[in-house]
Amino acid sequence: MKRIFIPLWKALKDAREMYDYPTDWGMMACYDVENMGFCKDGKTKWYHFTSVDGVPAYTLKY
Repeated sequence: MKRIFIPLWKALKDAREMYDYPTDWGMMACYDVENMGFCKDGKTKWYHFTSVDGVPAYTLKY
């Protein structure tokens, strides 16, 4: 199945609403990151994870 793009702010919002996580937790505290790396620009990071709906997803962090 192809991964869908979920903006970082939306992924964090969804996890906080579904699991009642505190707002000071970051991406790695809300999701199990399955894979990550850097984009070609050398600054932007990509993250693979499974969304709260069980859909394979990815997000970018600048």
